[in-house]
Amino acid sequence: MGQRDAGRHYGRDLAIGLGAYAVLLVISMLIAAAMPDSPWRFVVVALPVAALVLVVLAVWRYLRSADELQGRILLESLGIGFAGGSLLTFTWGLMENVGAPSVPWTFVFPVYAACWLVGRLVVGRRYR
Repeated sequence: MGQRDAGRHYGRDLAIGLGAYAVLLVISMLIAAAMPDSPWRFVVVALPVAALVLVVLAVWRYLRSADELQGRILLESLGIGFAGGSLLTFTWGLMENVGAPSVPWTFVFPVYAACWLVGRLVVGRRYR
């Protein structure tokens, strides 16, 4: 598979995984809210995790099929995303200890994903 095909497959697979995550997150929260005492609510709210597995698989497949430069760009952007996401979430966690409003854990993945996107933009400019 050529680099262009690998990038196209990656974009498609990543979009499917992220879209499925957003849809399943909303659906699972609505269903779980309607069944507050059911033990099945734990299964229902875990449904979006299946979509995150698709995201992980898309990244892994792309990393294995990408050429050296594209693989390096992906890894550097993930590194920046991890570092940025960690700084933001840990800082907010510390602020919660002294009175900042509590934010649900559901927002952790979107924060990391946004930092990953910023990392991709920064790294992409570097290799232009």
